[in-house]
This record gives sequence, structure tokens and C-alpha cells, in this order.
Amino acid sequence: MKRLTASLFILLLASSLVSAATYTLPGDTYNNIGVMGEVMINLNVTIVNTAPFPKFIVVNPRYDFTVYRLDNSESVQAFLLGDTVVHNISNVQRTTLNYYTGFWIMPYETVVVNFRITSHYSYIIPTIDYQTVCGDSAKITSVEYNGSSVSGVVQDLDDIGVLSCGVVYPQLINTPKVIYMRSMFPIIDGHIKILGYEGDVTFRLTNVPNGAGIFNTFFAAAIPVIFDGANMTDFTPNYTMTYRDYMEEFIWKYKGLNPPQKTQPQPLPSMPGMFQLSNSLISGVSVGVPELKPPEQAGFDFPVWIIFMGKGVDITYHVSWKTEGR
Repeated sequence: MKRLTASLFILLLASSLVSAATYTLPGDTYNNIGVMGEVMINLNVTIVNTAPFPKFIVVNPRYDFTVYRLDNSESVQAFLLGDTVVHNISNVQRTTLNYYTGFWIMPYETVVVNFRITSHYSYIIPTIDYQTVCGDSAKITSVEYNGSSVSGVVQDLDDIGVLSCGVVYPQLINTPKVIYMRSMFPIIDGHIKILGYEGDVTFRLTNVPNGAGIFNTFFAAAIPVIFDGANMTDFTPNYTMTYRDYMEEFIWKYKGLNPPQKTQPQPLPSMPGMFQLSNSLISGVSVGVPELKPPEQAGFDFPVWIIFMGKGVDITYHVSWKTEGR
């Protein structure tokens, strides 16, 4: 008789745990090892209006904002109330127009506006499931906390010929989101100029089902948001390596394997009897010899952290950008 492919585990703890709760792996906001990634952004943006009349700037309601002038009363904040997002709009006559939320910028005015995504309504990044050679089998698929005990379900692998599903290594669980200036401010108005921005990004990684603090996770995480053309500094904690180092060197050394050798381009064979290239047209007019340049290596590099984590960790970094000539 074939056994069921799921088995129950029970772990008794002496200390009291959280109240009764059950979590499945993966969940709605976290992957199959329980890791959720949240991003919080805090940017101060300097904007100028070169027109002789006021302009109203519409703001993406996914961002809170505060206009730094007078008493700073022009602001909008969002927060989650259960599963509902609530927007708190202050100074409605100055922060709404045609039922859009935003702010006025006066003629020839330069103003600093703070844009934020906060922990009250954070941006959840997609996290990739961790995989072994056994796929998603041979792992815990749900966890239940009940008083002083932890129980759950382990997904069995119904093959006695397999004793191991491999060695755990730090797989990358996310890819960066690149934000470009044009996408940040798609303003079709020649009078509105963005002079610069600076601020901080917080990347919060949490082991969501780890209410008892007994489960550990081991993985790699990439920088969550790249601001194209901006300076990114003050990484805390400092990143472990770059993506290129991670892919081309670290993973292979960690596994005790040799990286694949890069193939060298082979020269084209000569073709006797065919027309040969020359720097003259058939008419005899001389033309320049074309300069052949190998294509640049595709892709770009970015920070990667190797993380051994219990309940969670915060990664922060600073971003800044100024328009040329300022």
C-alpha cells in the first residue's frame, strides 16, 4: 500500500509562542521559504516651474507626499486598514484638482517635495521560490503555531532511491526593478523641470511564518530598486558582492565546481575565388575602411547580499541625482 506523500511534524517548545495561527508555504506575499521583501522609499525632489502661471502636478497615489513650504500642510498619506487602503488628504483645496491628488507649483517657483512609500503601505516585491533537485518536495509546506508547540506538514518524496535532494546554497530570490527618470516624471510640459532628487531606500526582508523564531533561511538577495543614472551609496549593511561576481565566481566555488570556459570567437574561413573586400566602389570612388568593433557585454552589474536570516533584516542605501549643469 502506497503511503501518503505528506507527513506531519510536531515540535514542542518550552516557551510560549504566538496564539494559534497557520501559515502555508508559499503565501500570498512570500515565497516557499517564507521570505517576503518590502520596499520603502523616501525621496526629496526639487522641481521648478518656469512658466508665468501656476501648474498642478498630479501625484501617483501609491506615494505619500509632502510639499515643503509654508507650514508643510499640503500632504497625502496612505495606510492599510485591514485589506483596505485609506488615503488621508490634508488641505484638500490645495492638494486636489479634478479629483486628482497632487500639488500646485507657483510661477517661477522652485519647491522641494517629499515622496514616500512607507511601512504603513509598503511595496511588496516578487520573490522567487527556492528549488532543490527534488523541486518543491521534501520541504515543510505549512506551519501551525498553537500555544507552546509548532506543528506542520512536510511534503514527502515517494522515492526511496533518493537519499538527498542536494546541498542548500544561496539562491537569488529577486531581480532588481529599474526606475528611469522619464518613467518617474512623465510630465509633458516644457515649463516643469526636475532639478534633482535624493533620499533613502529600505529593503526589509522578513521570514513571515517564523513567529517562534526557530526557522532559519539562507539565500541571496539583489538590490530591489535601481534608479537609472543616480548615485547609490551608503549601503547598510554593505553588499557581499556584485551580481557578476555571484554568477561567474561565487556560486561555482561554493559548489566546488569549475565555471564554464568562455569560448573564443573563431576567425572566418577564407573563401578563394570570391570577391574580396576593398575600400573602393565599383566606380573607383574611394571609401573609408569600416572600423569593426566587438559588441559591448550586455547587461549591467548590481549589488547582491548573501543572507543567513532568522526573523528578518533591513538593508538601506542612499540615492541621489542632479541634472547636468546644476
